[in-house]
Amino acid sequence: MKKVDLIAIVATAFSMSLFSCGNESVEIAKKLQNSYEYEGKTVELTGEFDAPFFTFSSGQSKTIPMAFVVKPSAMSSEKESISDIVLPLGADKNSVTLDLEPDQKKYTLKNFNVYDGKGEKYNLDQHQSFKIKGKVHYAEFDKPEADRRPDNFAMQITDVTIEKD
Repeated sequence: MKKVDLIAIVATAFSMSLFSCGNESVEIAKKLQNSYEYEGKTVELTGEFDAPFFTFSSGQSKTIPMAFVVKPSAMSSEKESISDIVLPLGADKNSVTLDLEPDQKKYTLKNFNVYDGKGEKYNLDQHQSFKIKGKVHYAEFDKPEADRRPDNFAMQITDVTIEKD
């Protein structure tokens, strides 16, 4: 095999991995936000953690509902965001820490660290890709069936495992 052929094969494989890595995750994320198809099921998504959509104010919290962003490819501007990936607060496996100064009122990604299933620490400001698995639960399923709204897809993903992608 010629060196040029080998380079072409490697370049093709690399570009395919960039442009197809998140298509399934994007489709799952869309369904999570528009149907109850995944209620009680475990889903797997590949993407990046993002800062949560809330102001952290309680020192009593034991979990943080992190945001998670999936894209069809690394270069794509299209994205889907899931807002309630519930992670335990702490430096254990499959958890998150929020490092704030005592007088600090606002946070950025650099204040968050996630720990994968091996206990490895990753700062979210690095925008690294992760594969997560977790169980889906929609809040509507806590209500009696007659009281459920068919269009409220507020949910949480719990029992999350994190793997560096």
